[in-house]
Amino acid sequence: MFINPSLPVYQRIPSMPLGLISIASYLEHYGHEVTIVERSVQSSDIEEELEKFQPEVVGISALSYNSSLDATELTAKIHAWRDGIPVLWGGSAPSSLPEMYLRDGKMDFITLGEGEVTWKEFLDEWAGDRDFSKIEGLAYLDADRYVCNPIRPVADLTTFPELDWSLVEPQKYFSSFFHCTKMLYLHASKGCPASCTFCSNKQFHQGRNRCRDPKHVMHDIEYLVGKCGANGIYFSDELFLPKREIRNELLSMIIESGLDFVWGCQMRLGVLKPEDIDYMYKAGCRWILFGIESGSQDMIDKIKKSTDLSLAKPTVEYCEKTGITVQASFIVGFPGETEEDVKKTVALALDIPASLPVMNILAPVPNSEIYNNMLETYPEYKAPRTIAEIAEREQKMTDNAELNLSAVPKRDLYVVHYWFQWRDFIGRDSVNDDSFGIIKKLASDTFNRIFKHGLKGFVYGTYSSVKQFSTVFFYSHFFPSVMKKYGLKGQKRKK
Repeated sequence: MFINPSLPVYQRIPSMPLGLISIASYLEHYGHEVTIVERSVQSSDIEEELEKFQPEVVGISALSYNSSLDATELTAKIHAWRDGIPVLWGGSAPSSLPEMYLRDGKMDFITLGEGEVTWKEFLDEWAGDRDFSKIEGLAYLDADRYVCNPIRPVADLTTFPELDWSLVEPQKYFSSFFHCTKMLYLHASKGCPASCTFCSNKQFHQGRNRCRDPKHVMHDIEYLVGKCGANGIYFSDELFLPKREIRNELLSMIIESGLDFVWGCQMRLGVLKPEDIDYMYKAGCRWILFGIESGSQDMIDKIKKSTDLSLAKPTVEYCEKTGITVQASFIVGFPGETEEDVKKTVALALDIPASLPVMNILAPVPNSEIYNNMLETYPEYKAPRTIAEIAEREQKMTDNAELNLSAVPKRDLYVVHYWFQWRDFIGRDSVNDDSFGIIKKLASDTFNRIFKHGLKGFVYGTYSSVKQFSTVFFYSHFFPSVMKKYGLKGQKRKK
């Protein structure tokens, strides 16, 4: 039994548990009977689910620290239900802090990184001699001694079987996005070859991008669009099919299919040439997220982003001219960043014609280079000791910098961050070809989250929405001197 845990009240609308679907499909291929219990889009009684399926092994996905709270409660209930049932956790959260998770969460094992092959070998060993010391990518406690086996090399995704979509109900995960109202997430590849110091992906995917079989991806699209009624696909790849020949193979199949849907992806500057953008648009691409991160080439070099900022404006201009909506992601608050660096970032964000520039405040994530350096450099910052503690930190990460690593006043970072939020909030940009679509989408998503959890969700969600709106309005309107310093005062949105 695999379980996708619930998120706390008023979290983001969940996406399909692609990792669990992939692992479950892989295990089915080798003859195992598998079920997925979904708690992020519907309520479920775990005791009833256990009695009905009678699992011999249970796996829980923890992609975020917040979802780890429900996973911890589930683990205790599973152990209470039947002694001796092993509970394995996987996902980016426990993979980043495995020893702390094992000691506090009381799970039996953690699969580190991708779990397909590790799970298969674990089940083989569970049915045999149970010598877990030889299974790569597995962490556990042995009489209170922390054991972390060697990390498993990442797999060749083209050897994996097709995904079994009967394990979930895709329609329950529909959400609206640019130019579509029934969008679902899917992955065509995994990993990113970059070494950005603020990202933990290098550790999780070992700095490699690997593509799935394009025929399998096309099979997924045909099922989700043709059978389930999706009209939008968001490829959640860290870097969408950077190899042109593989990307074009999939795009050709999409064009030839005649399916009526739009899609989007995440890209790096320098990957796409104009002819690539043209072909992606022909195949239905209508939005791209570019992680630009900084307008200072000096900071780009320091964070090991390895991109050429001179490509930012022409790339964004060409996409928008072609008809592809651009989301441009920026980050302020990097270690050693100066006010001049932030000014350059703001200037670039204002100069490029991206429909949705997003200005984030650095949130050091466990297992990233910046996070590890922070623990060594700032003794006042302590590594989290419990799952509850890291979950609380995650809730504050985006809008409340716990430790300012830059040379820029924290107040300035807040003003810049929230000024761009306000600008996007009041903008006329389109979602679903509708003027003021962004504000309407934000409102729609907010109400969906509020009412998803009944009265409790309504009260807490309304409070959170009012608090968030007040914070955005306050920082974006009541610090004119800071706005003037960074060239924000009097700025209008560019059409």
